[in-house]
Amino acid sequence: MKFKMSEKSLFATLLRAPWWVSFLVMLAVALVAGALLPDAYKTVGMLGAFPFFVIGVMAAWRQRNAISANQIQELVEQARGMGWRDFSVLVEEALRQQGFVVTRLAGGPADFQIEKNGRITLVSAKRWKAATVGAEHLRELLAERESRDAFSCTCMSLGVFSQAAIDLANDSPMQLLGSANIAQLMHDGAKALHV
Repeated sequence: MKFKMSEKSLFATLLRAPWWVSFLVMLAVALVAGALLPDAYKTVGMLGAFPFFVIGVMAAWRQRNAISANQIQELVEQARGMGWRDFSVLVEEALRQQGFVVTRLAGGPADFQIEKNGRITLVSAKRWKAATVGAEHLRELLAERESRDAFSCTCMSLGVFSQAAIDLANDSPMQLLGSANIAQLMHDGAKALHV
């Protein structure tokens, strides 16, 4: 069984926040412990801030290649104007840069099969311009996942996922990628192609 951290936990929130927020929390905890605890406990209390240092380092590592909100908006607009051939090349290259072996699929709800460490994931990308993605497409993708004995599946869209689609994804081995994720893939794919 896979452990999943609650999205509302303090650590999950700090991992999503800018890296420097964790360092501010660490500093605040250390200063409060140093000011309020008796001398015998000050050092131990101040060491209680160490987990926030670790979270800050983890957040900084995750955010090292993150793109700005302006870049996301520009890349989203660029993606909306692209045809499938150009868009799929960028997505495919970005997935390769992440260490996946990428195979294009013809027909069906999945467009790519990606494999890493023996785990296969099916990726649906052709609906990237859809205004809304509903649960029916995700059910088809999950059925394809079962027929191919894949570990999980991913669906990407610049539009909105319906609440039924979100609920279905939360209850199954599926990841939904929105605008920011697609923009990051396009950024990484373009960077890799122009190296």
